[in-house]
Amino acid sequence: MMPEWLSFEAFGPYVKKQEIDFRSFEKAGLFLIHGKTGAGKTTVLDAMTYALFGESSGGGRGDIAAMRSDFAADRQNTKVDFIFRTNGRQYRFTREVRVRTKRNGEKELQPSQNVFFKNDAGEFEPFFENPGIKNVRQKAEELLGLTYEQFRQVVLLPQGRFEQLLIADSAEKEKILVTLFKAERWQKITDWLCAQALELKHTRDGAEQSLEAVLRQYGCETGTELKTLLASQQEALAEQGEKCTDLAAQLDTAEKTLKNAQAMQGLFVEWEQARERVAQATAGEDEIRALEKQCARAEGAAQLLPVRREVAALQQQWKVHEEKAAEAAAQVERLQSRLNKCAAMIGGYAGALRQDKAKKTAEKNAAEEQLKQAEKEYQKIFSTYMGDTAHMLAEMLEEGRACPVCGSIHHPSPAAGTDAKATEREVRKAEKHIQALRKRIAEDEKELFLLEQKSEECEKGIRKLGLGEKEKCSHSEMKYSLKELLEEAEGLLWEYKTLQESLELYRREGARAKEVFEEAVSRFKAACEKKGFRTDEEFRAACLTGDELAETRQKIRDYYVAQKIAEESARLLAEKLKGLEPVDIRPLQEEFDQKEKAQKTAEAVFAETKARGALLEKAVETAEEYVKKLKGMTEKFVELDEFSKMLRGSNGISLQRYILGVMLTAITREANILLKKVHDGRYQLYRSMEGTGRARKVGLDLEVFDSYSGERRSVKSLSGGEKFLVALTLSLGLSTVVQAQSGGIHIDALFIDEGFGSLDPASIENALDVLACVRGGSKLIGIISHVQMLKENIETTIEVRKDRTGSDLIINC
Repeated sequence: MMPEWLSFEAFGPYVKKQEIDFRSFEKAGLFLIHGKTGAGKTTVLDAMTYALFGESSGGGRGDIAAMRSDFAADRQNTKVDFIFRTNGRQYRFTREVRVRTKRNGEKELQPSQNVFFKNDAGEFEPFFENPGIKNVRQKAEELLGLTYEQFRQVVLLPQGRFEQLLIADSAEKEKILVTLFKAERWQKITDWLCAQALELKHTRDGAEQSLEAVLRQYGCETGTELKTLLASQQEALAEQGEKCTDLAAQLDTAEKTLKNAQAMQGLFVEWEQARERVAQATAGEDEIRALEKQCARAEGAAQLLPVRREVAALQQQWKVHEEKAAEAAAQVERLQSRLNKCAAMIGGYAGALRQDKAKKTAEKNAAEEQLKQAEKEYQKIFSTYMGDTAHMLAEMLEEGRACPVCGSIHHPSPAAGTDAKATEREVRKAEKHIQALRKRIAEDEKELFLLEQKSEECEKGIRKLGLGEKEKCSHSEMKYSLKELLEEAEGLLWEYKTLQESLELYRREGARAKEVFEEAVSRFKAACEKKGFRTDEEFRAACLTGDELAETRQKIRDYYVAQKIAEESARLLAEKLKGLEPVDIRPLQEEFDQKEKAQKTAEAVFAETKARGALLEKAVETAEEYVKKLKGMTEKFVELDEFSKMLRGSNGISLQRYILGVMLTAITREANILLKKVHDGRYQLYRSMEGTGRARKVGLDLEVFDSYSGERRSVKSLSGGEKFLVALTLSLGLSTVVQAQSGGIHIDALFIDEGFGSLDPASIENALDVLACVRGGSKLIGIISHVQMLKENIETTIEVRKDRTGSDLIINC
């Protein structure tokens, strides 16, 4: 796996979007991530592991929701985007967290994730339609060939866990290596074999118990006793079989004698029954004569049925004409009622118009009278108003000055004033009153003209339709216009005349149909009398359906056939039994019953003996099968039990620990190659095989060989810097072995988080030499550290700068 691109925002201490192009580091092969403590150096590794597995690189910083930046606003989503290549293809993992505010004000974090692959068109295409947390994590493990724990141990060497593999004891190291190499399958194989051995033992014990149960059932202790018991049972079965054969022969003889006697007795019974049937047939002769007479009358009635049907059809035709005439009369009556109502409404219109004319004429006359009075009053008011005006002008005249009315300078007789007064407003009011009266009179004259036209139209319609004086309806009942009423009345009158003609036609046709019906009834009665039916009730009683007539005829035929058969049967039996006497079969029956009972008892004993013998045979077969199975299962159990104990390590090292030891040896071999670059090759790693007791937990401890002293000692005795360097080579060796054991998985990148602070300059140079060896193998190595010497020796860096608003990355290539 080679990382290519990583971006993240609102993640950890980073608020703004940060982008890292790892491809720019491939040429150098080694880069340094440095910055102040707490600035967020490890967060870069967290972003990668979060994108892939949804967890931090250290495993203790929670999920992606917990890693959301405290500096980010709610509207800013947390995003992580990681692109890498493996096996020649590019893949992309993304995760995002959105903040949603609930109605109660609480904040809810909603994470999402996705995984893509680059298709042939060069575009990233999603693997899943609805990607879930589990889907994305499983896809990361599938593509990388590493689980989360393996990724942290092989690709990311997290802070605080760098030396864990080196100094852990055998038990702890076993847990680590089992996870890394998926070695639990060997323990599962061991457990499965132990379970198979235990299951086989239980099966064998069960077979032994089953064998003992079979023997105890028959009171035996060995299979030989059971076989002896079977032989005795078979001898008893043969004896009982001979007894059954003898009794069967005796029963057969008694049965034949009894059947012959029963056959003779049966003939006497049949003869008696035949004689009874003859007597019964003779007794039913009167009934048959009555049925024959009934058939004859039914046949006569059947000949009259066509005439009867004709009468019924003619009666139906008469009824139809009567019904049509009644329906037409009802319609005529309804039309007459509607015509009367229409005439009443038209008359009501005429009366209403006369009333309206009289009322409007009276209103017009009253208005004309009011107009005369108003004109007189106006003349009086106007004269008074003009006099007052002349008097006012006269008072303004002066001798020698021209009059504003006539122009004269002399005023010999000026107008004199009066007590009556009138204003210009009163004059105008009187004028408006006269105008209103004249307008009202004109409107009354117009309405009278229209009423006169409607009255003429109404009278004309009454005369045209020939409607007499009918009961008039009130004006409030008039729902239609006069035109609509006249049109409806005309249509009703036409329909009324048409129905009157139809009614007369139906009545004439009904009378003719009645005459034809009565003639047919007379002919039918004459035909009935000729056939012997005096009344219609006698005719109907004689009528039978076709099925009833056929049934009666069949009954008559069956009677004569049965009578003949009974007589013939009685005659033949009488001839056959001539000279014979009835036989008493009770003694023969008793003898047969006794022999039959003895036979059944013997057969029951035989069946019981046979069944017991069959059970014994089955028991012998079962016992022999159990003995055979027990022999094979015992041999197989001993072999399987010894093998499973050996794999479990009951007498030494278990299979799983042995295989892990082989893996650890391979790791130390790779580490020792790198240790040649450390302290002039002073140290070499070896497995310790020492242990106490049954030594099931040994074989995974590590020792270091010190070439200066020529002795081995515990790795825990190394100094802090030495431990770091040895642990570094061990981790790199582990990465190489895991890659070789992971089915073609390529681990092209390695990230080391801290640990260089405990090294002196020489040790740092040794560490860089070791990493240079690894880097020479086309690997990309990233180091997280604040050691100044590393800054001076590694040119390609990612600097993490921190302020009050968060952290930012500065990349130097």
